[in-house]
Amino acid sequence: TKKPTIFRATQQWFASVEGFRPQALDAIDTVQWMPAAGEKRIRSMTEGRSDWCISRQRIWGVPIPVFYKKDNPSETLMDEESMRHIIS
Repeated sequence: TKKPTIFRATQQWFASVEGFRPQALDAIDTVQWMPAAGEKRIRSMTEGRSDWCISRQRIWGVPIPVFYKKDNPSETLMDEESMRHIIS
């Protein structure tokens, strides 16, 4: 097709892999990968990344419940209490 590609810039959330890398690598070993090549790919990504974008995979996950203050939209309201309320 000759239709132009539309790019959409959105805010993203990142998690530092440093805090959970060993556990993630251990978990990779417990999965039966189909196809088996998937294990090599995810292991390489987990070993080599310092940060992981956790907000763009919306299609297979659930939305990240984040609220923004009306008077200061750059400040988020996300704490254990609000998360527990949403889950229940």
